[in-house]
Amino acid sequence: MGRKSAAKKQAAGGGAAGGAARRPAPAPGRLLPVTELGADESALLFRRCAWYVVGAALAFTAVFALLAWLRFRMYYGGRFDLGNMVQAVYNTAHGRFLEITTADENARQMCRLGAHVDPILALFALPWLVWPSPVMLLTLQAAIVATSAWPAYRLGARVTRDPRAGVLLAGALLLYPALGYGVLNEFHPVTLATPFLLFAFLFLEEDRWRRAVPFLVLAAACKEEVPLVLAVMGVFFAIRKRSWRHLVLTGLALAYFAFAVWVVIPHFNDGPSPFVDRYSAYGDSASGVVGNALTHPLQVAGDLLSADNLEYFAELLWPFGFVSLLSPLTLLIAVPEYVLNGLSTQIWQRSIQFHYTAAETPFIFAAAVLGLMRLWRWLGGGFRRPEAEMRGELLQRRDMALLVLLAALLGNFLLGPLPFSLPGAHSSGKDFARSGHAKVLDEAVAMVPDGVVVSVNNNVGSHLSARPVVLTFPVYEGAEYVIVDEKHPAYFDRIDRRLHQDALARLVLDQRYRSVYARDDVYVFKLVTGAGARSDGADAGGHGADADRPYAAVSPTP
Repeated sequence: MGRKSAAKKQAAGGGAAGGAARRPAPAPGRLLPVTELGADESALLFRRCAWYVVGAALAFTAVFALLAWLRFRMYYGGRFDLGNMVQAVYNTAHGRFLEITTADENARQMCRLGAHVDPILALFALPWLVWPSPVMLLTLQAAIVATSAWPAYRLGARVTRDPRAGVLLAGALLLYPALGYGVLNEFHPVTLATPFLLFAFLFLEEDRWRRAVPFLVLAAACKEEVPLVLAVMGVFFAIRKRSWRHLVLTGLALAYFAFAVWVVIPHFNDGPSPFVDRYSAYGDSASGVVGNALTHPLQVAGDLLSADNLEYFAELLWPFGFVSLLSPLTLLIAVPEYVLNGLSTQIWQRSIQFHYTAAETPFIFAAAVLGLMRLWRWLGGGFRRPEAEMRGELLQRRDMALLVLLAALLGNFLLGPLPFSLPGAHSSGKDFARSGHAKVLDEAVAMVPDGVVVSVNNNVGSHLSARPVVLTFPVYEGAEYVIVDEKHPAYFDRIDRRLHQDALARLVLDQRYRSVYARDDVYVFKLVTGAGARSDGADAGGHGADADRPYAAVSPTP
């Protein structure tokens, strides 16, 4: 009976496949025959491993939603950029489509599409009606990004032909430092592009166009530059699948990019994108920057190979054990994003701690999966040979996937945001501890009534942006309340203690405002009743002849 039972178990395991799962590891330098999982065993393992993926995604959501909330309570998220998103969603929910107050000296109301073409932000207006809080945006961002685990698992299992390797690779993605930082870097629509691009890549790999299209559209709606990545992805699959129809994606993506940059942004902003000046070395307009970059390839190459760019690229690649380099064609899909970040004058675009990696992460991961299989084939004697001519396998695919997972874990420990609180870790629990100063800011924020026009320091902005009009200090003309935090001397979005103190001095001397709160370098000023009356019939609070507008001194949305 014992022998019969063992025979049945071997048959249920799929013959040679069952033996492959239980065979001993090869001796050092020795190759064992390559065996594949049977169809039944593979399907069973896929279902079992799927539960681990779902559990990991839920754990990711819980952990990062909690960490994002803790950072929010610390006043980490400011007017730039969480506050902008909050105001756009709030105004959309109240009938003013993506309307924001510009954070500059000439404050005006405008549609956010004049800064970035990310209409997906409007979809959050519906959940805002149920949960009207910035924390809702942070929580949904963590949950949506966590869904990246599923296409990562499906892609890993498909390419390696082993669900056990697939679940390990999905875990590596969830531990990838740049992914975690993207979730914790306030709230940005482009961060949501990571799972959308991964789903689109998976379905195009599986030749499921109908399933890919919704995710391609969602990804394009996350930011105006994402279509450039989609255009290159079309070329990638045209080569990989040897099918010209993928170039349709390239054409449509390029058309949408041109429409967004040269039509939508100028229409809503009465001029070019305000972010073109980040590429001032190449021109003063979008067309000029693109033209000069194409005609000066040596300058572009030199800038991209600068020391800080090389460090940035290394921090993107080594948490996956550099295996992404073994699939260079896949890595090239993210070239538009590499170039935009690498040529920018803003150093934070070359840091994994910000959201600018969102359109790079999916393809670094996909390249890691494909590169892993290439390395597996090479180690089995298949260098420059098809897989069928391999002499055997030195390491099993799941073991190699485990090494990638361990690399991602080490990368998060040394570079990432998870609070390990161990010697050598990049982050600890102290990074998320609430300070006494944050409690003082809570008191100041609580003094501001809902709906009134307020001027705020950058770090306070996200807590008071759920209103029609929000001014950014040092601009306060027309505000009923002004909150200033000298411990964070931000002049608009940059720290400049001298300019901040000069602006505070002007406010103190302004007879129209009086101080109503002062503690721990936090000050609240209130407009003296009647002192803010305007000659156009509307007072500073937005009441009077044009009371249907939240702030008559500010131009309506174009």
